[in-house]
Amino acid sequence: MDTRPQLCNEKQLAPYAQKYKAIGHPIRLKILCLIAHQEVPCVGDIWRCLDQPQPVVSQHLAILKRNGIVSSEVKKTRRIYSISDPFIKNLVDAMIAEIHAPSGETSKK
Repeated sequence: MDTRPQLCNEKQLAPYAQKYKAIGHPIRLKILCLIAHQEVPCVGDIWRCLDQPQPVVSQHLAILKRNGIVSSEVKKTRRIYSISDPFIKNLVDAMIAEIHAPSGETSKK
């Protein structure tokens, strides 16, 4: 009987590698944090919070949307964003919790 832990193969890991690649830019991580914790996150709110030009924010949102990480809907005259990928939502929530944990309570080693 083989007792070695079963490793994931490339086919299983590929979608996760793509997700990590899509969120791997600091601006995209900030966007995800804003979306995760705002009542009604629209493009205007996001780019003002990030102090980035609107086209830059829109370009990053397009990458996240193209990879199925965020989705948007139009409400009146505003495009509202949400995190549509549950894996990424959990990852962002865990990251935010770690960042805001009192010193000494994080998983940093």
